[in-house]
Amino acid sequence: MPEIIDLYNNARQIVKQIEKHEPIPDGLNKLAVHVWFTNKNGHFLLQQRLATAKKLPNMWGQTGGGAQTGESSWDTCVRESFEELGIKPKIDNSVWVGTWKRLNDFVDVWLMYTDVDIKDLKFQKSEVQNAKWASRQDIEKMCQDGIFIPSILPGLRMVYAYLDMVNKSR
Repeated sequence: MPEIIDLYNNARQIVKQIEKHEPIPDGLNKLAVHVWFTNKNGHFLLQQRLATAKKLPNMWGQTGGGAQTGESSWDTCVRESFEELGIKPKIDNSVWVGTWKRLNDFVDVWLMYTDVDIKDLKFQKSEVQNAKWASRQDIEKMCQDGIFIPSILPGLRMVYAYLDMVNKSR
């Protein structure tokens, strides 16, 4: 059965539904989420894409994906986190950081606090081959080395700005 997604106008109102892999008409958008997990040490949980992935093989990035029809941003975070890593996010440990706009989608950026041990993760075999905790400096080095997904940096910068604001207010 084909996966159906909702399409939104620029006011983020649902106006149409299409099959997931159909082209998105100009002026319409899908909903995607980027989920950034952070721990008490301020490190970020990164996952590595499969070596056999068609797009961005072996690259490191965040958890996330596209919303299915009828799913809220939060619902998508919960589903993608569980599918990809076996993590069940709790709203009490999470914050919606904001939304950034790409050409044909809205990307909701979520920050979730967890101290999950890497050995307790359950990787989605069709998407994830590895995971690790990384500091900001580690991520900068990964960017320089060309092994970090560059298209997700706007969302990560939003997370950094949010965390800096929270830390400054303490």
